[in-house]
Amino acid sequence: MKGLILVLLFLVNSIFSFSQTNADIVGKWYSEKDDIIITLFEDGQKVSGKITWMKFPYDRNGISKTDLLNPDEGLRPNPLEGMIILSNFSHIAGNVWDNGSLYIHEEGKTYSGIIRLKNKNTLNLRGYIGFSFFERYTSTWSRYVDLSDNKTKKRNLLIQLTDELAQILERIEKEDLFVQLRDDLAQILERIEKLKKAE
Repeated sequence: MKGLILVLLFLVNSIFSFSQTNADIVGKWYSEKDDIIITLFEDGQKVSGKITWMKFPYDRNGISKTDLLNPDEGLRPNPLEGMIILSNFSHIAGNVWDNGSLYIHEEGKTYSGIIRLKNKNTLNLRGYIGFSFFERYTSTWSRYVDLSDNKTKKRNLLIQLTDELAQILERIEKEDLFVQLRDDLAQILERIEKLKKAE
């Protein structure tokens, strides 16, 4: 049984090699409420991010929303859209980027920041003061996906299927589900093979 699990884990890793570089987090991300898109970009060897889209960019008077809670009164007229809210994140190790600066415009506060890439389409952002365990802010972001792009749809479906396979492996470790595993695994592998062969 353990041999089967090891083989399956190797299969998962062979489908998606989870290399951790700045390229893994660069791109567009939805905020936790899906009302803002933040674009992460390389800034030298580091990563920064700015607001590039807002679901509600205007106030009730039809005026672009600005940074009203900024402690620096001179910056309060600056529009939120286009504003840099993450800066100078360094890839530390594995799936972690740290030592960055995180500005929360809803609070008008700046924290030290740490990013953990949970999987290719999900990251966790935390703001802290001093040491990372003094957490003051946390948010989970989802990668922006252009559903009109067939290659993107195929890639994300493959990721989803791989996640399902990992969940099955977790179940088999907890209880005797070999028969269910065999059936579920056969279905997922069949779907993966069809996707790999699709143009």
